[in-house]
Amino acid sequence: MQPEQGRNLHPGNALNDMGALQRMIREMMEPEARRGERPTYKNPYPAYIDQIPLSPSFEIPNFTLFNREDPHASSVEHIGRFSVQCIAIENNPLSKLRLFENSLSGQAFTWYTSLPANSVQTWEQMENVFHDYYFRIQLEITISDLASLKQSEDEPAQDFITKFRKLKMKCRIPMEERHFIQMGQAALKISMRKRFDRILFGDLAELVDKASKYEELLREEQHKRNASKGTYYKTPSSSVHLVEVESEEDTEASKRRGIAVAEMAKLKHPISCKALTKPPKDQKPPPFIGGFVPNKPTQNKVYSFDLTKVDALFDEMLLQKAIETPHWLPKPEELKGRQHCRWHNSWNHSTNSCVVFRDVI
Repeated sequence: MQPEQGRNLHPGNALNDMGALQRMIREMMEPEARRGERPTYKNPYPAYIDQIPLSPSFEIPNFTLFNREDPHASSVEHIGRFSVQCIAIENNPLSKLRLFENSLSGQAFTWYTSLPANSVQTWEQMENVFHDYYFRIQLEITISDLASLKQSEDEPAQDFITKFRKLKMKCRIPMEERHFIQMGQAALKISMRKRFDRILFGDLAELVDKASKYEELLREEQHKRNASKGTYYKTPSSSVHLVEVESEEDTEASKRRGIAVAEMAKLKHPISCKALTKPPKDQKPPPFIGGFVPNKPTQNKVYSFDLTKVDALFDEMLLQKAIETPHWLPKPEELKGRQHCRWHNSWNHSTNSCVVFRDVI
């Protein structure tokens, strides 16, 4: 039996023809796909609104942005804030519609760009569309919610009262302002309540001002308590520290002061000394070479300042009239190769190794 004329029955040829057909179809379709139109952005409001001229003196405000990432953000508050910032064009709601996109960012701006073209015709419609998507019912704050709020030990008074004030604004229960102030006062930590017990404040701003100042005093007092007596380092990072000068002090140093020629002046306020710096961790007192030493010297006495700067401290205190010296101090050329204590006006030991002056400091 003879095969039919014109029909290719070889399997390999059939496969080749199928591949060629697929390539032909792909080449025909790809140009159509490449010719597809690229999407373009269109505003959700009519195009003619962009043609409405703004006043020549009008400047676009620096709008507060709504991005929807804040879980406490309110669509009502944003519309209200936006309207206040648009007060110059309040009589032209179409201009507000045009500027509204400038007050959105993040997810909220992405939502805005997804609105269909010409889907919003008026500012009132934009408000409704915005609220439909972003409005959420705010939980009502009750008096018991405010009463349960307490300041933590490590929370600054200003941060706590700011938080209290924000919650108070969401409380719809009518109550006199003085009662809110008393609630905020009672919610402070115990050290603050002791200080302000039975004190009346005119408003929460006065309370936060007084509480913040008192906190600063407590911090300074704590630093002072931790430092050695007579020396106060205000802040660890500060290069200038304070020294309290007391002329009448019932200490062993005061008893020895009688043999000193120089004396501490009576000052009404502390002075600052740049040379009064904290000592290195491994500071050891320099060896004594003669001079005035305590009757019973302490072998491991620790000082709260750098002992290598005692001479510089004397200079600063003398310059600020914290030290009174009835004697003349030697000139620099007279001190070459010799040791001299300017506190005792003595040539048998140096100011740096003077134990009496160290204890005075």
